[in-house]
Amino acid sequence: MVVVLPNGAASVDSGARMMLRSVPWWVRACHLTTRSIMFTLTAALLCGVLLMDGARSPEKPPWLEFNTCSPRNNIAFLKTHKCASSAIQNILFRYGDKHNLHFALPEKGNYFGGGKHSFESAMVRSSPFNKLTPNIFAVHSIWNYKEVKKTMPEDTLFFTIVREPTSLFQSLFDFTMREEVLGLTLDQYVRQVGFTQDRGFGYLGYNQMSWDFGMSLQDMGNLTAAHELVRRADAQFGLVLVAERMDESLVLLAKYLCWELRDVLVLQINSLRDKFKSSISEESRQALLQRLAPDYLLYNHFLERFDQQVEAFGRRRMAAEVARLRELMALLVTTCNFVRKEASDLTGRQKPWSPKVDGFVAARGGEECQPFTISNPIFLDLLKEKQRRELLNGTQQAPSR
Repeated sequence: MVVVLPNGAASVDSGARMMLRSVPWWVRACHLTTRSIMFTLTAALLCGVLLMDGARSPEKPPWLEFNTCSPRNNIAFLKTHKCASSAIQNILFRYGDKHNLHFALPEKGNYFGGGKHSFESAMVRSSPFNKLTPNIFAVHSIWNYKEVKKTMPEDTLFFTIVREPTSLFQSLFDFTMREEVLGLTLDQYVRQVGFTQDRGFGYLGYNQMSWDFGMSLQDMGNLTAAHELVRRADAQFGLVLVAERMDESLVLLAKYLCWELRDVLVLQINSLRDKFKSSISEESRQALLQRLAPDYLLYNHFLERFDQQVEAFGRRRMAAEVARLRELMALLVTTCNFVRKEASDLTGRQKPWSPKVDGFVAARGGEECQPFTISNPIFLDLLKEKQRRELLNGTQQAPSR
């Protein structure tokens, strides 16, 4: 990174030098003062909009034009880390389970490739749970569009979700207990650990969205590769949700999949408790603007595209749909009487994987309410067992609506 010395001079560490070498002349030309300390990375971010060329989407995608449509059952979701993706996964798990759809499921755990290896279609074919063509792909993986496309039906819709990169990094740092493991506060970590170092469990760290989208560790300092990643992602995903704008995202998701708004209701699951959230200094925030350059390229591009899609949907129409979504959610909460509890107070299906997050129980409402509260790793195991029984019995339930 670029470090400001007491005399006002600038020192560039080895990670930043990697990015300097990768920055072509037309990125450098975007900045007016070539001696500026922030020139190398911040200029690339500020000028990124000009560099995307063909990566712009139409102002109004075809799915926003449809007045009538049929619910879509074939769906591929890139589950990005710490982007509220567990909430989206819960929506997909509930919907698929309710309508007897089949899931692409890993043989072990809740990852394809263990978080370290890019997804391959053979990972599905070799799993004993996947002898039936999957309808829904919604498990953590390092994204490989061609391989996912080979796995899924021809008419599959693709979508994902992004989050403001510094907020994501803070959450990831706390969720993976880097302070407990390394003995460094978040600010110390930012100062001492380079952006190509220390991936928790081998796959969690700086530029996590870019990693999940398929960027290699070697390319983390290559802005040309980052721009190409955004270009590919723009072409692959018809919809990219934004975690900070969840209500609008859920409205667009319902429209994209031609589902009812009630199908996308969800609780705030797998969310870090306030007492476990680390503070961050302004100095670290500024450093992360540079160090998370690839993630900021992704986020800023898809945030702008999201705004365009909301505009195309209609601001007044969006406001009305968000109001209706909140009314439906309020009715669901009243019906089920959801109670938020700490992980230590939960057992069974409601027990979260992490002790740092809250879970929920439904005090009433019966079977209609329980799926909203099941922790995702346990829900995944239930889906595996359901598909295993289906295969053993030699029966295939027809999708329902």
